[in-house]
Amino acid sequence: MRPTWDSFWHGSPAASALLEPLNPSPVQRNFLCGLSPFDAPAIGLELSKRGLRRRPHMAALILSNRLQRWESILAPFLDGDGLCCGGLSPRDLQGLLEPIEGLQPETWLEFTEAPRVRGGQPFLLFRRLADAMPQAKVGAWLQRWHSGLAPALRSRLPLPSGDWWTDLAPLSLGFLDQVGVDLHPGREEWRLLFVVPSPQTLLQQLDLTPPLREALQGFPLALALGSRQWFRDRYAIEVFPLYRLQHTITGHPGPTPTGSEQWPRWPAHPALLSVRRLDALAQLGLYHPSLSCGSRRVALRGGLSHQKLVFEASELVDHKAYMGAMVSAPIATSWDHALAWLAQAYQGWGGFALRPGLSDQWVPLACLTLLADLRDHSHLKAAYTRQQRALESLLTCPWPVGYNRHTPVDGDSSIWLRRCLLALDRASSPELDRWLEQIWRADEGVRTYPDPGPIAAFIQRPVDQLKGWCAPHDCVLANLASDPGLPHAAEALQLLRHRLDQGLFRSTWWPHDGLMLSLLPRGCLPRLLVRRVQAQTLDAAVRTAMPEEAAERLERFAQALFLLRHGTTPEQHLAREQLDRLITAPEAFQSLLVMQLPDPDVVDPADQTIWRWAGDMEGGLAPDPHGYLAAALLLSAQVRSR
Repeated sequence: MRPTWDSFWHGSPAASALLEPLNPSPVQRNFLCGLSPFDAPAIGLELSKRGLRRRPHMAALILSNRLQRWESILAPFLDGDGLCCGGLSPRDLQGLLEPIEGLQPETWLEFTEAPRVRGGQPFLLFRRLADAMPQAKVGAWLQRWHSGLAPALRSRLPLPSGDWWTDLAPLSLGFLDQVGVDLHPGREEWRLLFVVPSPQTLLQQLDLTPPLREALQGFPLALALGSRQWFRDRYAIEVFPLYRLQHTITGHPGPTPTGSEQWPRWPAHPALLSVRRLDALAQLGLYHPSLSCGSRRVALRGGLSHQKLVFEASELVDHKAYMGAMVSAPIATSWDHALAWLAQAYQGWGGFALRPGLSDQWVPLACLTLLADLRDHSHLKAAYTRQQRALESLLTCPWPVGYNRHTPVDGDSSIWLRRCLLALDRASSPELDRWLEQIWRADEGVRTYPDPGPIAAFIQRPVDQLKGWCAPHDCVLANLASDPGLPHAAEALQLLRHRLDQGLFRSTWWPHDGLMLSLLPRGCLPRLLVRRVQAQTLDAAVRTAMPEEAAERLERFAQALFLLRHGTTPEQHLAREQLDRLITAPEAFQSLLVMQLPDPDVVDPADQTIWRWAGDMEGGLAPDPHGYLAAALLLSAQVRSR
């Protein structure tokens, strides 16, 4: 059975919330819901201030150029004689629908009156140009198109006159973007939409009131004109959101921006929609980068597409807001980008670039552990196998390990090795198990460096200056508590929850607690603690040392990762959207994760007042230029929170 828009409208709360506030009629709802997204990839409703007590306008983008398909689409709205408005038949419209040089193949169908079954009421047809067309060439091009129309339509649809074009000459219009036909009986006309290259100049030429002109400053604009009236007698300004200055709707990476900051702040005017109503519409957004639709997958997005100001005799008379939803090819998500980034790592999943070099043990072991459930994934299998082979000697004969092959052994790296063995169903060793047993303390947790001697010698510091690095570390405790198969994991989780509940939890090696707490099993944290961690921000000293963009990205990543594991279902959806906004390409994982290296004698990292950005030793904030651990954390959190 062919899928229809009904499955989205009634199957997606976000889609329903997007369109229902405009109060479509049962006829409008049934018509739009009955269309297939593969025949009509975009639908929309338009609210009008002038018509607030009436139903919204309705529009759908139809891909087909075939007359038979159009006859089927229009059938519910033809009159008793099978005719459109004014006695035209669907066949008379064929010249507007067929493939035409210079036009994109699809056609928008818009009803500017609430449609009635068998009502035969008027509608608009319009199409987008395939390439930009300068204003000077439009007249001759329209004339060629007009000559090929059916006689019944051609006689009712006069071309714009020479005087009409002359009247436009002083305006700073750019190129023609859309062309359409209004089929209202007795006043059929061409509709032309020009993209405005210099909005400020055009606004001065139109002599708008200063408050309106000021509100429109900086926004992308287009000018809509009808061919039967001089432009000053009737024109419309179409206003687009700020993100359209750089992106198309489908070209924007991640979810389409929402919120009132994307739109002008309108002055008080009786012809304008209320600010409260517009702000509510501007907050609505729809984004599913990859969604099942029958046997295929599509991306679904929507929101407030554009607003329109209608002027008659140079006076503002109406204000419209268009809410639309559309499907397109599936969009690569943060999940897809993570797989792609890990898959291309032919040199292995090393991480960071500290003074001792690349982490060729701690980070790769963590990645192997986090990705074990995905090791047979078609995109990941080859890279996973390469990394596993690179560490095969360690997996075969396990012993305590450290950051890399040159650094002293530490508790966190060794716990990752033990977790990796469990994930791969490999045997541990008495040496590793005995060492891990020795570093566990039921009253304090786990120390990264339980023996200060080797690490003191390695960094050339006296042992008595390492009370911070050799103290119990909560982020290492979280690692132990994350795998129920480890000895003492249940006790570790109980201790960790107690420290969280008492407000004592501090992540030593990470600037945000949410990063390592995202490792914990879903459901193990009470809601109060989830909300507390969710609201955490970076310490002021850390944020001051970091570039603003890096700090913002790290904070957003940690919060989203944490909610992906521990949030409610709606919060998980929001977290995925946040990650899709943050990760718009595989390379976006580079330098996303940041490790903090407090001075060795600092027990609580919050007491460290000075940090060095991109530092590779004590007192440094070290971004991971490789990004494989960040990608693995993201994939692991999503797998376990489904």
